[in-house]
Amino acid sequence: MRCHIGKAGILIALFLASLSVQKAFAQAEVEADAAKVLGAMSEYLGSLERFSVDYDLETEVVSYDGQKLQFASSGEIKVQRPNKLHASRKGAIADLELILDGSALTLYGKKANAFFQLPAATIDQAVDALRNDVGFDAPGADLLSEKPLQHAETDTASGMHVGMAFLDDVQVHHLAFRGKEVDWQLWVTDGEKPLPLKYVITSKWVTASPEYSIEFRNWNTAPSIDDSGFVFKPSKDAKKLETFSVDEIGEIDLTKE
Repeated sequence: MRCHIGKAGILIALFLASLSVQKAFAQAEVEADAAKVLGAMSEYLGSLERFSVDYDLETEVVSYDGQKLQFASSGEIKVQRPNKLHASRKGAIADLELILDGSALTLYGKKANAFFQLPAATIDQAVDALRNDVGFDAPGADLLSEKPLQHAETDTASGMHVGMAFLDDVQVHHLAFRGKEVDWQLWVTDGEKPLPLKYVITSKWVTASPEYSIEFRNWNTAPSIDDSGFVFKPSKDAKKLETFSVDEIGEIDLTKE
């Protein structure tokens, strides 16, 4: 006996299969081991009154013809909670400083000698302002908040503890998470002081799935920080921007096609 399935039947089958996949994705959860490590990292990092760390950053973009390009930069971050921040980033496409003094956030492009300021009373407010008010790309800023990468604050539908690994001879937990818009991975040091050593974000629905990767080194959880480092002192000929512009601040807009 032969079974005949028409085009309508195939479409129905595909639709039901799609619903099944979506349902499974929606019901997926973060594994207990992954949640435990992520929670410990978030609690420890968020509890630090001050810290400093160096980082290396790689940002991928995709050209018109599908070629994937990787732009590298490096910098340093100094944090004094709840309202002081100094971050630098230098590379082929950037020579930038971010300074939060407790009342205002300044973005200063050194090459362009131009700066833009907006009100922000805390680090969390500064991060929100960067993303929502000026649309500045700052994925690594997730780790600067008082509740770094907490489940409710991230694009997370499922997650797992991939296993133990080593980065620069340091044993780390390798975690992998899936969200609606992005997938992201985190490598966290083992032990009583769980700190992130690597953070990778993959844009799933962008052509060629470009990645943003940041590696941290030289963590100092009790640095001696001079408050003058959180004060912006522009030169006399520095240009103050009334509206934010990536071009005028001296960066290349990687979102342009």
